[in-house]
Amino acid sequence: MPKRIGLEIGTAKTKIVVGHTVKNDFKITGYEVFDTVDGVYSIDEDTDLLRMELPIKEALSRLHIRSGNLFVTISNEKVIIRTRELPRVSPKEMYGVVRFEAENFLPYDIDAFYIDYKVLEEVAEQKVGQTDQNEVLFNVMIIAAPKEIVDQYIVLANKLKLKLKLATVYTEASTKFFAKHFLEEGKNNLFVDIGSKFTNMTMYEGFHYFANIKTERGISGMFDRLVDHHGYNEHDVKYYLYNYTGKANLSENAGERIDLIKASISSNETETSLKNLQKKLESIQNLKGTNEDDSKLIAHRNHEYDNLINEINRMVDFFKSRKYGIFVDNIYLFGGGAYLSNFSEAVEESIGVNCKVLPLTTFNEILDKESSELMVPAIGACLGGLS
Repeated sequence: MPKRIGLEIGTAKTKIVVGHTVKNDFKITGYEVFDTVDGVYSIDEDTDLLRMELPIKEALSRLHIRSGNLFVTISNEKVIIRTRELPRVSPKEMYGVVRFEAENFLPYDIDAFYIDYKVLEEVAEQKVGQTDQNEVLFNVMIIAAPKEIVDQYIVLANKLKLKLKLATVYTEASTKFFAKHFLEEGKNNLFVDIGSKFTNMTMYEGFHYFANIKTERGISGMFDRLVDHHGYNEHDVKYYLYNYTGKANLSENAGERIDLIKASISSNETETSLKNLQKKLESIQNLKGTNEDDSKLIAHRNHEYDNLINEINRMVDFFKSRKYGIFVDNIYLFGGGAYLSNFSEAVEESIGVNCKVLPLTTFNEILDKESSELMVPAIGACLGGLS
């Protein structure tokens, strides 16, 4: 049986996962996480996926992959997804209904998109117009993916000498993953994927998909504002975003922080300019004494956290407003920002909902802790076609 290769080209990191199917599940045998090269996603929203040909080929070589079936997750803001309640008709008729609905919400010519749909669930009988007739409806997810994006994946697969079996969108791939491993009847879960430039929030009522909201808040924005706007040392910012434990006496962490900075200075993998080296040495000097900027940095970091928490709370409020009397049971964090220092605690305290990092213990034998939180969309793509 050919290997399944899952691929997601994110704005900051590209993720590849390799494995095979066993009893309607996907078993991982290898993976790679590496930087997405500059120019793949430009500021003017143009996309050039073919820039990733060489890095992906090198990663596949390290994984000893020469052939296989490619399953792609498309994470692109140009993909448009809407849910609609549509008449219960045959699949052939449904496609026509879906295209008609898509024409009403697409920003330009429908012929520029590949249109697909997924029936999520039946809706209880409802009256038709002003008549006494009742009709059973389907809750349908309509997916419109720009041909310019999908066609690039087709060309890329050919250049990689892989057979493109499935190109799915982020929401469907992640839903496949969560349904297999986390969703359960009677539990309403919100999954928050904190990426480099965006945060994806996907809400489920039991096993039923409710909504996905993508917000333009991510890790790189936090970092840039703290460094460029507020003027903090980048090494201090990284420390308080990822290594700070929240101890009351900040000086207790000084030794740990000095060791981290020294390690980055001595690392052969890091190119250190004279200016950068000076900043690092200044950080060490500051840590040996009292650093008056620490409390200010934490305050500004917490303000960045609050902005993202407000977006998460919007999704929680949206769910509660549409599902009267029903509440969110759990919030799970994953993605590159899953391990932001003190963030899960801040979410729980602010929103009042149990919040924790997505527990991916199933994959601990293969994936390291940080990489596992990045792999959900790529693994979800590989679950395509499995019941």
